[in-house]
Amino acid sequence: MENVGAFIDQIIEEKGYQDLDAEVLEQLKADLTARLLDMLDRQLIQALPEDKAEELSNKLDDPNFSDEDMYNFITNEGGVNAQQVMIDTMIQFKLFYVNGEQVLNNEEQGAANNTANAVAAA
Repeated sequence: MENVGAFIDQIIEEKGYQDLDAEVLEQLKADLTARLLDMLDRQLIQALPEDKAEELSNKLDDPNFSDEDMYNFITNEGGVNAQQVMIDTMIQFKLFYVNGEQVLNNEEQGAANNTANAVAAA
C-alpha cells in the first residue's frame, strides 16, 4: 500500500495539485487510491482464465477469503503475471490522470471523470 500512496502522490505532484486545501488533497488522494485499487483488482481478475475466474468468484463468497488470499490465488493458481498486470494498469491509470489519454474502459472513464470534476470544482 505504501507504493500505491507514493504513486498517487507522484500523480498529484505531476498535475500540480499539491497546493490544494489539505482536506481536498486528502479526499483526492483517497479517491485516486480507491479508483486505482479497484482498477488493479478488476484487471487482475480479467487476466484469469475463465475457469479460474469462476473458481475465484466462488471463493469470494467466503467472508474469510482475504485480499491477500485473492492475490495468491490469482498468481499461484490462476497463473497470472500479477506484477506485469499491475505495472500495465498503473501506467494506464497515470496516462489518463496526468496526460488525459483515453486508455480506460467506459466504467473506469466515468469514475475518473467524476474525480476530475470534483477536483476542478474544489
